[in-house]
Amino acid sequence: AVPCPLHSDGTSIPSGCSCRAGYEGKVDAIATAPYYQGSCTAVACPALSTGSNVVAGCVCDAGYSGKIEETKSSPFYAGTCQGVACPIYSDGDGVPGGCACNAGYSGTISKSTAPPYYTGEC
Repeated sequence: AVPCPLHSDGTSIPSGCSCRAGYEGKVDAIATAPYYQGSCTAVACPALSTGSNVVAGCVCDAGYSGKIEETKSSPFYAGTCQGVACPIYSDGDGVPGGCACNAGYSGTISKSTAPPYYTGEC
């Protein structure tokens, strides 16, 4: 029996193959070489995250916190990236949109990809 193709799991094409976590697609048995059709391709990183694809790893954009993990069911990843609220003594639409120090305070708040997802203080 023909083994399952790249990025899929199963014992063989005739017994069925399924895409690995973080991959989407379908592999079906056919009667002619290579005896299957279809493929499994890595899913792109979701909105508000950066990376090659879900399998290689996605990192939340600067100013966002969260975690993206690969799964075997659609959309083939779990998790989200959420905007971080402006820190104490500052105000705005959140770190991704920009935070300004409150009246009577000085300083700067900048987006970061490392916890707490911003740098600076007021």
